[in-house]
Amino acid sequence: MKLIGIVLKEKSSSAVEALEPLIKYLKEHAIEYYIIPSMEGTLTKKILQKIPTTELCFTFGGDGTLLFAARVFSQYGIPIVGINLGGLGFITEFRENEVTQCVECFFKGKFGFDERMMIDVNIVREKKQVYAATGLNDLVINTGGISRLIQLEVWSGDKSIGTYRSDGIIVATPTGSTAYSLAAGGPILQPNMAAFVISPICPHSLGARPLVVPSEEEVTVKVSSDHRQIVGTIDGQMAVDLQFQDEVYVKKSKMVTKLLSLGNRSFYDILSEKLAWKG
Repeated sequence: MKLIGIVLKEKSSSAVEALEPLIKYLKEHAIEYYIIPSMEGTLTKKILQKIPTTELCFTFGGDGTLLFAARVFSQYGIPIVGINLGGLGFITEFRENEVTQCVECFFKGKFGFDERMMIDVNIVREKKQVYAATGLNDLVINTGGISRLIQLEVWSGDKSIGTYRSDGIIVATPTGSTAYSLAAGGPILQPNMAAFVISPICPHSLGARPLVVPSEEEVTVKVSSDHRQIVGTIDGQMAVDLQFQDEVYVKKSKMVTKLLSLGNRSFYDILSEKLAWKG
């Protein structure tokens, strides 16, 4: 039996409305489906049992909705179709009027995959791992809203990059290079590049600039400020408090996010549309 997973942006009437053509198609073709909201803690035991046998996941919302779905479905290699509901949406490629086309092409085998690198984040405190998570976009370390400089030491592999005095730092994947890192002045990377972008947030030194490093090397960030509130955030959705001398390790994950591709638009087409490069 064919099975489709659907992730909806939490409390979004536009997501519910955009969902209607897909539900109509699935019912007409006797395809089973289930719906979950894009919110941590909403996965019931019944849903968790269905996920491994899911063939395709649709998300209705923005990039945040897809980031949630990536953590849930990518561990099983399930491809994702991101339906954008009007926001900027760099990774929610498809429009509302393309929903039926996407599901038809999938079941007819007329599609491809765009594999996106993910990151594993591990936090070590006093030589013990205290936290681990996987994300698609980025790790952000900052003061969680308090306006105060913090000091962070950064390595790529066993090579010291330096010490940043800034509002924080971003370690982004190529997919995440179009998110917070871009707003912090970082470069845009092609999605299939094997690299990380390290972007300081409002650094105190004019010489502190974003840096591209190979993803084959693990990035280490050490908290060298005894600040009462420093927070690490993965994909803007999972947060953990950091302490003085904590070491945060970011490495390329064995997991990848598979985004459905119909081959009708390139990455540069998407950039041109989202960033208004055509004027």
